[in-house]
Amino acid sequence: MKKKVPFTVSKGDARSLVAQVADGFREAIVGGYYVPGDVLPSSRDLCPILGVSRIVTSAALEKLCAEGFAVARRKIGTVVADRSAKRWNGHVVFVYQKGDDNYIKTMLAGAMQDSLSDEGYLLSQVSVGAKSNGSLDFCRLDAALSRSVDLVVVMYHRPEICAYLAKRKVAYAVFGEARDKPRTAVGSVHFDYNLANADFAVACKALGVKEVVEIYWHKLMCDVEPALKKAGIRVKKIKVPVDESEGRLIGVKRAGRLAFEKLLGNSPIPPFHNPTIPQSHNPLFFIADDYLTTGALLALSYAGLKVPEDVRLATWANTGLGPDYTRQLSRMELDPYKAGETVAKAVLAYLKDGTFPQNVVVGPKWMKGETMGENLDHGLKQITRGKNK
Repeated sequence: MKKKVPFTVSKGDARSLVAQVADGFREAIVGGYYVPGDVLPSSRDLCPILGVSRIVTSAALEKLCAEGFAVARRKIGTVVADRSAKRWNGHVVFVYQKGDDNYIKTMLAGAMQDSLSDEGYLLSQVSVGAKSNGSLDFCRLDAALSRSVDLVVVMYHRPEICAYLAKRKVAYAVFGEARDKPRTAVGSVHFDYNLANADFAVACKALGVKEVVEIYWHKLMCDVEPALKKAGIRVKKIKVPVDESEGRLIGVKRAGRLAFEKLLGNSPIPPFHNPTIPQSHNPLFFIADDYLTTGALLALSYAGLKVPEDVRLATWANTGLGPDYTRQLSRMELDPYKAGETVAKAVLAYLKDGTFPQNVVVGPKWMKGETMGENLDHGLKQITRGKNK
């Protein structure tokens, strides 16, 4: 009797469909649902079961074979391999809490998988969800740990997950915002959201900006206020509410649009922009989220306003994700794939010599763009000349 496929896929998941199918089978094999010798459903049979194309199912099964979890046999199909055979130099588990499965996590894990696989190390991804009583459910992590594991990498600083790994005496490292690693961790990679703030403050100073309006929706991970105040620039913060009932992404975009519609009011000229005074005396907007920015640009375009001619604006952004605009956005840009390569490099150093590198930091870079104003290049040259005198 054929076993029922023990997982589903979702188009709302940040992972690709191929990754979801491969992860589902991988977890089922590691957890013992499928045992060596079992024949997995064919790529054709999986299509109606999971509601995806055969291109997706074929790629996922090929991925399992490439990782050594299964073997493709003619006239038989994809057969679960004997896991006692050594196929990898080591095994790393990347664990994240449900809710953290976003674009950054997906790109970070993809880069880690590519880099570690090139060096002969297997990477497994595991999510930790919550039980009905609110406590964390570690069953998937336990399944992954049932195999030999050389290191666990925890996405963000999750005290309960770290405590659980410490209790089980599993070597782990942390990728997250905290500068100091947990006491029981072998190392950490510091994700510094504010790495580009000083350069942003220099750009504001070059333009003669007097005030910056910082707009955000979640806890303010990237806070430009300290760097701007140090540069003598006033900061006003506006936190906007987000309705996630239809999904987080659409909710954040809508929040950005509604926030700027409220600022605009019923006037074609926003109350924060006075065309009768020099542009440098009007505030510059820093939007601490790329999806908020997408909504904001929609509201401004609908009102017939141009950036930066009418409104000066800068944003946080992720490489490859946008937001898209007719002018290149002035932004703090994070490349999560490169960040993943940096994490993998630190992990490989630990796997090869037992020492996790210290003071490893990843974060965004400042990209001057065009939406802060036409005179940015001139202002930056003036500052550079002043320093060289």
